[in-house]
Amino acid sequence: MWSMLKNGVFRRLWCTQTLSSVGDEIRNWAILFWVFAEADQAVFYRTALLFAQMLPVFIMAPLAGTWVDRRKPKKVLQATLVIRAAMSFVLAGLIWMEQVPLLLVMLAFTCTVQQFFQPAISKLTVTAVDNEDYGTASSSVKTVDTLISLAGPAIGAFVYQWWGASTSLIVDGFCFIAGSLFILSLKVSPAPLAAPSDSGPATSFWVDVLEGFRYIFASALTKRLFIMLAVMGACTGAINLLNIYFVVKELHLDQNYLAWASTAGGIGMFAGALGLNLLGAKFKNYVRINIWGAAVMTLGLLLLTLSFGSWSMLLSRVIIGIGISLLSITLSTLLMTYVPENLLGRVGSVFEGGPLATNMLSYLFYGWLYVYTGARLIFGISTMLFFMAFLLALSLQSVLSPARRVRAEQQEFISPSQ
Repeated sequence: MWSMLKNGVFRRLWCTQTLSSVGDEIRNWAILFWVFAEADQAVFYRTALLFAQMLPVFIMAPLAGTWVDRRKPKKVLQATLVIRAAMSFVLAGLIWMEQVPLLLVMLAFTCTVQQFFQPAISKLTVTAVDNEDYGTASSSVKTVDTLISLAGPAIGAFVYQWWGASTSLIVDGFCFIAGSLFILSLKVSPAPLAAPSDSGPATSFWVDVLEGFRYIFASALTKRLFIMLAVMGACTGAINLLNIYFVVKELHLDQNYLAWASTAGGIGMFAGALGLNLLGAKFKNYVRINIWGAAVMTLGLLLLTLSFGSWSMLLSRVIIGIGISLLSITLSTLLMTYVPENLLGRVGSVFEGGPLATNMLSYLFYGWLYVYTGARLIFGISTMLFFMAFLLALSLQSVLSPARRVRAEQQEFISPSQ
């Protein structure tokens, strides 16, 4: 990681990403704490809060990625940071006035703007980092993001308890302002745009949106990666939904073990990200590391299914966390390596929305199935699903060479839509 930070452009992007992640944690926990402490019908508003945060990702991610592909990513990134800072101050005012419904609407708008952030910063990273360093760059960001996620509840609770919800959101706004300052003097070579100008026909935007989906399913590599990511979303959805029932009702453990299980998963994610950050530069074969990640995830799910005590359950969560980090980092690295730069925004955004869609569907399906089967059997189903994903990961080696020809074929692929 430290060697990557010697790159001035990447260092600025890394600092911006870190400040954005800290700001998101402060905002999310401040609003969550305030809703439970102050708002009436807390259960209803908790559900509304989840939808306000998740629906923008599901609906806007492909559109945001296409927009970024058609604009200069530096300007988009700067605009998202400034708007999110302004919205943090608006949210602080709404909390002060105790306007919960309007706060949820504005939070959904903030999360919508947030969807433009990751595609823009990914495209800028591609221009700032050499091809062979994509994996190290991804793991550097993932390592810090995981640390922030682990520390998020503590950071959010500390800021909330000392300054209250409104002031927490003002602090959140200044995080985004500080991030935008790192981007002001950022100098990168301009990325190619998917459209020749902003004056093209209105329908071309929607053609570009569809082109992101078409590219994913036209390439054997991206199609298999997308399926793997969707399976991962369904499996993690099962764990998130049913872990409380598994721990309390089937393992007969105290509810405190729920927090320990989440901590164990976070430790595993951090260990996987840090290990890949330190060793990934030596291996370089991210397809093979992806296979290892799928194997580790399958092993962790199997151990979780067969757990009959606290230690095996906690160990399984550590292993699952390692697998999640290995898979998420290698998937993003393979996208940056093999997807044409002028398609990276929309393709990456579809990859971001895919696991969320399967996650939400898994909540519905597994919630219905749990009544008839129990959590252990559903974890067993997830294990079999991920074993098939492991076999799919093995097959990536056979399509690696065609994937390398994608760059040579991209003009032929793109030309019909231009």
